Amino acid sequence: MSDLKVDGIIASTGTNTNLTLQGKGTGKVDIGDGALSFPDADGDANQVISTTGSGVLQFVTPAAAGWNIIGTVVASDDASLTITGLDSTYDTYAIGLSDMECASNATPYLRVGDSGGVDSGASDYGYGVSGTSQAGAEESHGDTGASAIHLLSASTSTVSSAAGKGIGAMLFLHRPGDGTMQPCISGTVIPLWTSTSIYPLHVGGVRFSVITLDRVQFLWSTGNVKTGRMTVWGIAHA
Repeated sequence: MSDLKVDGIIASTGTNTNLTLQGKGTGKVDIGDGALSFPDADGDANQVISTTGSGVLQFVTPAAAGWNIIGTVVASDDASLTITGLDSTYDTYAIGLSDMECASNATPYLRVGDSGGVDSGASDYGYGVSGTSQAGAEESHGDTGASAIHLLSASTSTVSSAAGKGIGAMLFLHRPGDGTMQPCISGTVIPLWTSTSIYPLHVGGVRFSVITLDRVQFLWSTGNVKTGRMTVWGIAHA
């Protein structure tokens, strides 16, 4: 005999066979002293079992918490990198730029946009950038009417396209997609310049008009994004 059935309980005794515990009718499966009652149907993909605190276990969808990836894109000699999907779900978004190299000497730019596309008007943005080199030299630069937020501390400075040069950055967008403030961004950038000097930089920038923001874009002032990755996370506040 491979199965033993007693009052709705089936016990499998055969080799390599499953053991099925099933309540009779609407009865549940209770474990231990009967204080834990298991659900009698499967949940959805990626759900977890949670307790109600009253002895009943159920499948639930985990609440979003921490940093949740909105999108990530890897460059392969692209004109620009754009990530969409920003909305009112999160009040703060993080933008990570890693291993960004340019095809020709260029200035790194950041832009934002809405469902109509990325904003690139000649005076849509303002920014301020400042930093101190490893040799102690200080530099700063700003503009109140630019076509993008510059991620360097001088308008005439560029990152070299030579091997081993590029930028990395961690930036933050300080409002939800449907926020009532003008979209503002702050963060830090580490550029490797044409020279051997580096300037750890602090960046602050704004898109002057209020928009229903749903995307961010990275590009160089000239030439393609040779290599690198851009990732956007939504940061949960609870």
